Parts: sequence; C-alpha cells; structure tokens
Amino acid sequence: MANDEQKRSEESDESEKGRKKRSKSIEEIEKEAHELLDRVGGATVDTLRDRVAFILNRYGEARNSDIELAWLYWTLFEPEKFSGRSITKDEMFALTRMPSLVRERARIQNQYKLFQADADVKEFRGTLEEDARQQAVEDRPAGIPNTTIYLDETGKNQNFLCVGGLWIPDSGINVVKVKQELDKWRESTSIKYEFHFSELTRAKLENYKEFFARFLKLNPTAGFKIIVVRNSGFSDLTQPINDLTFHLIDQGINHEHHTGRAPLPRLLQVWMDQDEAGADALKVANIKERIKAQQIDGLYLDNFHTVSSESNYFIQVADLFTGAVNRKLNHDGNLNHKDELADYILAMTKMSIEEIDVENTDTDNSVVFNLGNFSV
Repeated sequence: MANDEQKRSEESDESEKGRKKRSKSIEEIEKEAHELLDRVGGATVDTLRDRVAFILNRYGEARNSDIELAWLYWTLFEPEKFSGRSITKDEMFALTRMPSLVRERARIQNQYKLFQADADVKEFRGTLEEDARQQAVEDRPAGIPNTTIYLDETGKNQNFLCVGGLWIPDSGINVVKVKQELDKWRESTSIKYEFHFSELTRAKLENYKEFFARFLKLNPTAGFKIIVVRNSGFSDLTQPINDLTFHLIDQGINHEHHTGRAPLPRLLQVWMDQDEAGADALKVANIKERIKAQQIDGLYLDNFHTVSSESNYFIQVADLFTGAVNRKLNHDGNLNHKDELADYILAMTKMSIEEIDVENTDTDNSVVFNLGNFSV
C-alpha cells in the first residue's frame, strides 16, 4: 500500500514537472513572438525570420500563398539575384530555398500565432482551430493598399492628455529603407540613445532636430494627428486615454479618406507604444473592437499591437511629436532646450497650438488635428 502511495506521489511529481516544462515552453514561445513583433514593428530585418515576418505583416497575399511569399522575398531582399523574370538553374540555387521560407512562415503562423492566413487557407492547411471555425470572419480583398499608424500618449500627470499618431499610407519596403538609413546616420554620429522628448538634454538638441528632419525627408507621405483633452475630473485615466485613442483612429480614417490622402478601401495596422502587458492587451482589444463596431465601409482591420520603442524609429517620432504638443500646452515656466525642440517640430509639421480647445474636458468632443504635406 505504501509502495502504491509512493508510486502515485512520484507520478504526481513527474506530472507537475511536465506541466512546468510545458508552461515554460509556452512562455518561451510567447516571449519569442513578442520579440519578433518588436522587430517587425521597428522594420528590423536582420535574419531570415525577421524578413519572412516583415513580408507576412506587410503583404497579406503572402500569408495565404507560399509562392507569393517566396516571390516577394526574392524581389525585396535578393534583387541582385532575382530579376522578377525567368531565372536559370544556377540562379535558382543562389536564392534562399523555398522550404526554408515555408518553415519560417509555418513557425510564425502556427507557433507564434502571428500574421494569420485567411480561414479557408488555414482549413486547407489543416491549421484552422475550432474556436476560429465558430467565428465567421470576412476575409479582406486581395491587393488593397494599407495605412500604418504609430501611436504614443503623454500628459498623465499634467493639465492635458494627448494622444498623437504618425500615419504612413502605403507603407511597404520603404520602412526598411528608412530604418537602415537612420541606422547608418546614428552609427556615423556615434549616437547610442533612443529619441524620447522627456529624455532630451541641451547636448542632444541638435541631434534630435536632425533625427526628426531626416525622418520626414525619408517619409514624404507621412502625416501626423493629435487629439487633446483637459485632464480634469477623471478618476482613472485608462478610459479617457482609450477613448482618445479610439477617436484619433476613427476621425483620422475619415479624414484620410475624404481628403484623398488614403482613400478606402484600405487595410489598417496600428502599433502602440507598450506599457504593461495585461493592460496593453485589454487596451488593444477594446480599441480594435470599437473601430470594428463603426462598420466603416472599405476599412479592413489587420494587426493592432503594442511594441517596444527600442529601435523603433516610428514610435520614437510619434513620441517626439506628441511630446512637443504636450510641452507647449502644459509648460508655463522658463523656456529651455525642450521648448526650442517643441517649436522646431511644430513648425515643421505646421501645427498651431492656438487651434486646440484648451477648455474641452469631454473626450467625445475632442477634435483631431490632421497635419501633412509638410516640406523639409
């Protein structure tokens, strides 16, 4: 009897060890997936997996077709070996092998659960999970253009809450070129730090200015949007920030469409500066659901994610713009280098602080200011 109890105890211990091992494996996969998201969001394409993930993120047709994936990979990342026309056997051997691309695609979609194929393709591949079968999701049309938004927020402990965004229509391989050009510039000037408005010092001022100017020059179609509300009467800032983020995206989509800057139909991606994992997940889900509920004709929602600002120049630029508006609204002391940078950024983006209704305390009445067509 004692031996039976000892055996059961040992089996229980082994089972617990197995559960811990499996749990650790899941945690590792989630960690790898989030790290990959950070790299994709910042247009880092140093490895084969990075590059495959970048293509899956930016080009929806590659999620459904490995032939499209391979063609795009060779076209974007191996143009010196691939002309996009007929190729010889030797040239085929020089290209990255298709099985390697398929293996990375399968890992990203099946293990990391990122950049998923359409439901009918997943069912054909045998990877459509039961919960997905119960949800009829409308697949997006092939080949529609995209808009990518990078968001940041500021002012939680000040008189005004601000949510600002960098909007880039039809972003493709150009975001990689932007990242690479700015990497080269930082390396040539031995800059090791990130660009955040709150971390600006007098010694860094000229580098901050040059960074912002270079970014605009490399992104001639970029635009900025800002939404502001007086920070008064809110017991919990989570809800007003979420409300402002929703209104910024919702009003911004309509502005982009009606002005012809980014007319619908269009695929929308949103990247937000990360804060806390649990709160971020809830925020992303709530905002995406609210945008979906608007049923905007021609708008198809893609990835909404929070990512680290480290090595993500797009989030850093959104931070600088939002920080500049925040500085002009909230600061009433002696002027210094932060005011100089704020004036510089607002002049470049043609932002007028005087247009903002500083008395508004209702997020639903907040107006989005749309800025674009600036010159560098």
